Amino acid sequence: MNHLKDFHPRSFDIASNESDLQYFTKHSVPPMLDQGGYKAIEALYHTLIQESDTILDLMCGSNSHIPSDVTYENLIGIDLNPQALKENSALTRKITQDINDKPELPLKDNSVDYICLCCVIEYLRHPFATLEECLRILKPGGRIIISFSSQFLPLRATALWQALENSDRQGLVKVLLNRVGFADFDQGEVHPPEDQTVWKDSIYSVVARKS
Repeated sequence: MNHLKDFHPRSFDIASNESDLQYFTKHSVPPMLDQGGYKAIEALYHTLIQESDTILDLMCGSNSHIPSDVTYENLIGIDLNPQALKENSALTRKITQDINDKPELPLKDNSVDYICLCCVIEYLRHPFATLEECLRILKPGGRIIISFSSQFLPLRATALWQALENSDRQGLVKVLLNRVGFADFDQGEVHPPEDQTVWKDSIYSVVARKS
């Protein structure tokens, strides 16, 4: 199947010529979530994921945004930056890998209950290959949780992502997931109260299931 049908050939290009490894090891990257956004993601994970589940946090960075009051038994993190993995104390297994350079995930078929992508879908330059791998390693009935805010790195986010509004970005995520075989979509968004000072950015999510 031609997953890229109807997409512009440069939809998933980025502005920077640096590789991900060069960029993320040379530059200081500001947080994409403020305190309120972090709590919103934490609440989403708390609602869906059980302590005994096997979880993959893809492109996890130094913080997996998991509930601070829960100790997960099997939390696998994949990131290209070994220093970020070292700082992520929540992980029970750490794998250094550049997903944009090598989308193949070093995990067995049907081995994971949940896959989390928090504020990273906008940086996937081979989204279909990556999501096909996610589908492969998920157990039947397992779910993928994709969340994002309105913040992103302009030099690294794909061209199509930057051309869309947030609501349309949810639609794009569903198209990507649907084309590789995910089903049972659920989407949501939460917005900060007007009187909040530590929460300014809305949070958007799409959850889908492996049939």
